[in-house]
Amino acid sequence: MRTITFSFTSNSHKIKVLETDKKEVVGVFGKTGAGKSLLINTILDQGNVLPTGDVSACTSVIIQVEANMARDGKYTAEIEFITQEEWEEELQSILAERKSEEGNDDENEDSGSDIDEYDDGDKIYALYRQDGNEATVNSLMDSKHFKSIPEFLLGKKREFKTSQAEELSRELCRYLRSDILSNEQRYWPLVKSVTIKIPNAKDLLEHIVLIDLPGNGDCNKSRDEMWKSVVGRCTAVWIVSEIHRSVSEKEAWEILDRCVSYLGHGGQCRSISFICTKTDNICVDYAMSIEDSILSRNKVAKEMVENKFNKQTKIKEQFNIDKDFFQVFTVSSDAYRKNDVLQPEDTEIPKLQEFLRNLNDRHTKTSDYVSGAYGILSLIQGAKSSDMTDSKKEVCQVLENNLKDGLETIGQSMDEAYEAFEQCLSRGVQQSVETCERIAKDKVIEPKGKKGSGYHKVLKSLCKNNGVYKPIRKKGKKRLRERNLNDSLASCMRDLSNETFKKYFPNQGKDSSINDLIDNFTLDTNRLIEEHPEVSLHLIFLKTEEIKLKAKLKRDIRERKKEVYNILPKSISDTMRPCYERAAQYRGTDSLESMRKELRNHLKKFKKEMFHKAKKEMLDLLKEMKKHIVEELERELQESMSQSLKTPDSLLVPGIHQPLGGIHHPLGGIHKSLGGERRLLWLTCACTYHKLSSHCVPCGPAHLPGYKKTALRQGCYSYSTLIRVLSPERSGAAVSPSLSGAVCG
Repeated sequence: MRTITFSFTSNSHKIKVLETDKKEVVGVFGKTGAGKSLLINTILDQGNVLPTGDVSACTSVIIQVEANMARDGKYTAEIEFITQEEWEEELQSILAERKSEEGNDDENEDSGSDIDEYDDGDKIYALYRQDGNEATVNSLMDSKHFKSIPEFLLGKKREFKTSQAEELSRELCRYLRSDILSNEQRYWPLVKSVTIKIPNAKDLLEHIVLIDLPGNGDCNKSRDEMWKSVVGRCTAVWIVSEIHRSVSEKEAWEILDRCVSYLGHGGQCRSISFICTKTDNICVDYAMSIEDSILSRNKVAKEMVENKFNKQTKIKEQFNIDKDFFQVFTVSSDAYRKNDVLQPEDTEIPKLQEFLRNLNDRHTKTSDYVSGAYGILSLIQGAKSSDMTDSKKEVCQVLENNLKDGLETIGQSMDEAYEAFEQCLSRGVQQSVETCERIAKDKVIEPKGKKGSGYHKVLKSLCKNNGVYKPIRKKGKKRLRERNLNDSLASCMRDLSNETFKKYFPNQGKDSSINDLIDNFTLDTNRLIEEHPEVSLHLIFLKTEEIKLKAKLKRDIRERKKEVYNILPKSISDTMRPCYERAAQYRGTDSLESMRKELRNHLKKFKKEMFHKAKKEMLDLLKEMKKHIVEELERELQESMSQSLKTPDSLLVPGIHQPLGGIHHPLGGIHKSLGGERRLLWLTCACTYHKLSSHCVPCGPAHLPGYKKTALRQGCYSYSTLIRVLSPERSGAAVSPSLSGAVCG
């Protein structure tokens, strides 16, 4: 019997698996009734997993759809509720709205907006039915109303697991959809989000989450924050609208207008698609066949939508528009399912499926996992040869010089970016100081047509909510406009920095972006491999570490740039907060004018300080980003060089000393400090090196108690997969004969 003893150095934590990218998020927006649920069901070809039908959809719940990778063939759903405190606060707002309308001047608000088909007051009827009539907040919060959903009272999630899609759909109906004709209690007013996982969807959704999103945030704070967070994570956006209303319907285009800053500089969106649904719903031109009539209208609709999109100035401010950024699809879910009126390809459902496949293929866990395995195996195999001390020293010196030069280049380029931002922000501060009082007056404090007492509640709500007013929706009334004083005050600085933001932090394309700096950084290991083949395996390890580190830094930049973009209104909000709190306390007949005076005086007194502070905070975040990038590159790559070229090879080679059955570490179990996937990768590579394939199972060495279950939960890859994917034709890299021998032995 044999046992493996691993002799790790203090730098052994460097041998690790790259953290897999977060999943790609496709946000699906659209008006109620546009056919979003049917569209998602049809694309995924999973029956009706999302509830559809004649009942009205609820527009406040965020629905996430992803693949169930557990291989149990089950459809699962996890329902997250808002808190009791949040529901009580929402009830207070809705009941207060019942007692008095927002004012007689509502008809002057947003005169071009669509009539609202949704009412926040419907939430009470949905949950309480007749018990909600004339009830107080206290009576509506009685626990008897929530007996059938104890998870809401306990602050827990509710879970469902079924064998059939339709079965899950029936379970979810009361949590997702409204039905005024039914006497059944509906729970959607309490739902924050629903995560649905479907089996056999790896082809489309292994690395993708489809999210059915409300077109705007919600008056509930937790839902609104979640909405902003999800929109900011969208890498692709689908705007869904019925084809006959695709250009004329305001809501679809207003959704795009409202979301653009969260998708652009404040997010990571790389493409926008406009999906025209129900194309088979058509009045036939009798001079043409049904099919020809549909296809003819589809062509016209695409041209009209593209023309309208090209006129959206806010989009151009936030994105570098190229030919792949915007697409129009004309879709018929019914025709695809029935396969009668149109050929499948003419329904364009296959095009959307291909869209998801391409996005899915962009991110493969296998490549990340095997990249780490390949580097580790290279290092272990390279350590079998002699120490080659002189060659290592020479190579190490070249690498350190390359690292130093690369860091200097990144530092200089980021200093240039800092100067560019400093200049445009300085202009923004000056312009903001000059115009902020007028902007605040026109947008929030005293907007045109809002002089009556009805505006008192709007301003009061705005001050209570730290500068943001989220209107209560009322069926049959014109949709009211959200008001955000903080965003309005930040508008000058944002407008003047948009082009600079697009240059250095584009969501798509490179040019002179910060991401481009990371891509161009290199230790030049490829050249050194050619010049010093005797340490080529050590350098392959370094190369994989560099690739993984650069990928991580690009993810860090993506998240940090959102923080940079959002800091201006956040900083302004912090400066204005004392003023908001004071204004919200005013009561009585003169309270409207008192609130206005409080806001005007505070703004006049602190405007210079406020905008200079916002500028400084943005520039400080840019400094922190530069520091993070430079320090991470220097620390991580220095440690990788130390691991591969400065550590005696004899300490890197796993030794075989004792009977099989125990893993021993001279450093007191350093493997336990590694994450499960990292630990298993080490063990798998070591077993591979020692030709112990007969002792390996799909998730690691069979003799390791408890590791198999851990690996299965974390989605580790099989021993056979490692060998197969590490072959030269799959990895795209040449594997040396000696390394192949170690792998395939």
